[in-house]
Amino acid sequence: MTVILALCAAAFYGVADYSGSRGARLANAASITFLGQAVAFVFIGCFLLIAQTPVMPAESWMWTTGGGFGGAIALVAFYQAMSKGSMTVIAPITAVIGLSVPVLAGVLQGERPSPLAWLGIAIAVVAVALVGDVLDRHDLPTSMSAIWMAVAAGFGFGMIFVCMGNASNEHGLWPLFGQRLVSVPTVALIALLQTKRIHVPKKAIGFAILAGVLDTSANGLYLAATSMGLMSLVSVIVALYPVSTVALAMKFDHERLHRSQAVGIVMAATALVFVSI
Repeated sequence: MTVILALCAAAFYGVADYSGSRGARLANAASITFLGQAVAFVFIGCFLLIAQTPVMPAESWMWTTGGGFGGAIALVAFYQAMSKGSMTVIAPITAVIGLSVPVLAGVLQGERPSPLAWLGIAIAVVAVALVGDVLDRHDLPTSMSAIWMAVAAGFGFGMIFVCMGNASNEHGLWPLFGQRLVSVPTVALIALLQTKRIHVPKKAIGFAILAGVLDTSANGLYLAATSMGLMSLVSVIVALYPVSTVALAMKFDHERLHRSQAVGIVMAATALVFVSI
């Protein structure tokens, strides 16, 4: 069940990232992020009012606060980077860094993956890089500024994984509510500082809402998966999300699948098997 939840989270993250990056091509990235997260925040709040789930403890509020700040900065940087360069470059860079942070944190907290799982982690890092087409010529130019934003986004996503992995998993959607309680106003502030206003054109609204809802759903699936398995291993499976992002970029943006990317997809499947065992 842990693997299934982690795979679903990876798929949701991949589609959310693609949708958000498409929206960021039409409007300010922070405005896109704000709208998507604000809609998801309202949905979570309404659900909590109906479900009347017990409020999580103070320690979990602290963890979700960190996840909220990390998520806000990560998503804005990621969408901005994706809107300026090739998705097959940006997504894997972000994923490799986002994978490394929770693995290191899990080990420091006492998690001890098996030797086979460590082999799977190593293969996953190479797989994500290959899926990113690091060995071939890219269809779209990617500037160094976009790459640095991808690096920053990776650390932010890693922060989300660590913080949400340490939050309480016994209080329903409260951790997601706590995360969005911080990330929504943070993103709003970033948007206002960048453009003096928050504006999303009609043609980008759908992309923004889809990205926000799927990203929040993915966080919930990740939270459920870490309650059943090691954070260091769940995060590796989730970090394979560029596979779905690349697939969508190929389908709708006509980016070509190169031979190294095909090898990377096979390696990603191999890593998934090793980590799952």
